[in-house]
Amino acid sequence: MQPATLHEPRHTHGQLLNQILEEHQHKEGNLLPILHAVQDHIGYIPENLIAPIAQAINRSSAEIFGVISFYKHFRTQACGDIHIEFCQAEACQARGSKEVEQAVKEMLHTEWPNATLEPVYCLGLCAQGPAVAVNQQPLARITLEKIKAKIQGVAACKG
Repeated sequence: MQPATLHEPRHTHGQLLNQILEEHQHKEGNLLPILHAVQDHIGYIPENLIAPIAQAINRSSAEIFGVISFYKHFRTQACGDIHIEFCQAEACQARGSKEVEQAVKEMLHTEWPNATLEPVYCLGLCAQGPAVAVNQQPLARITLEKIKAKIQGVAACKG
């Protein structure tokens, strides 16, 4: 199965969902693997796919939406071209993450308005905090300068 891009036309989302459902539909405990597969391929879970997922696995749309809204990892809206996950765990906060996060927010507002900043509660880099992930690439011992350099590199690639 080929990964879709964030900007792929919506009509192919149905085709992608059919492939994902074909793989997972008859397995026990299939909801989370289906949601992960959709988000991994599209970048988010489009709301118009919730009802077909629910119907395919004999669940209600409310139940599917409840699972999506319960887990912070899932989202129903596309992220910006630059997606920054900022660790909110105590270890990162103890190492100054809140101050760096505030500076990053100000920088994004003026320099990269198409970026998405999202809180996460652990990136697994506790001994090397504060930590962020920029477009799923983790950065440890972050500073405003390190984040800015990484964002500039990502923005240049998106160019």
